[in-house]
Amino acid sequence: MSIFNKYSKETRNLLIGFEKEFRDRLISIENGIHTIAEKIDPALSDQIPNNIYRGHPDQAFGPYTYAQHGEDLIFANIFWLLNIENPSYIDIGAHHPINISNTALLYKRGSRGINIEANPNLIGAFYEHRPRDINLNIGISDKPGNLEFYCIDEYSGRNTFDRKTAEKFVLENPEFKIREVKTVEVKTINDIIRQYANGVYPDLLSIDIEGLDYRVLSSADFSKSFPKVICAEITQLNMGENICELLESRDYIPYTCTVGNIIFIHKSVYRPLFSKK
Repeated sequence: MSIFNKYSKETRNLLIGFEKEFRDRLISIENGIHTIAEKIDPALSDQIPNNIYRGHPDQAFGPYTYAQHGEDLIFANIFWLLNIENPSYIDIGAHHPINISNTALLYKRGSRGINIEANPNLIGAFYEHRPRDINLNIGISDKPGNLEFYCIDEYSGRNTFDRKTAEKFVLENPEFKIREVKTVEVKTINDIIRQYANGVYPDLLSIDIEGLDYRVLSSADFSKSFPKVICAEITQLNMGENICELLESRDYIPYTCTVGNIIFIHKSVYRPLFSKK
């Protein structure tokens, strides 16, 4: 029932009329500010309307997304529905602590986790901007040891441990080339979980390692613990199909996809997710 139904017809009309008058006055004030700003500095008048794009107080998770395709807002919604206020995470192939980061929003909202980035040129930014996380300059593969790291440039996410992926990229983009091949230490994801997470998988696993995603996921031991949500990069159709088959066999359900990723939810929390009221 509308709140106006509590009042008489005259009172309702009065309230509605007052609301209209109030709105009209606000518009008049806004136009006045715009005119004054234009007289002071014409450039300012073009900036004022942009204020409406700074978000609204009712946006539950804030006005910004840091992920490339908004995946962080999807995570925030999922964990809110699961009553997990500060979900933990492991971000493999984290790249940058803020820019195009799947976990920056969670960190900003109080979550903590593990960031793994093999490129030594990129890890310094994590030490500076994500000091409360565990930040590791190491590679991840299905077996521990050392692997060749193919560097196409110094700072982008194009660098990879997968030679075929690197060669395919430079073939399709002749303005680039493999500039350097480094030998980098790699560990398994199971080693990282044992060493840095007391053997318990964080709530979220985000993985983007340019060609090794399937190998790492297939080697992950989910028998004792498992991430509730997995976000895996999908750059090729067959890769997506293989990862879907693998994770479905491990009791994960594809929840949604973005331009570059598929988000999976473990079936143990999938049904409770949709039973929330």
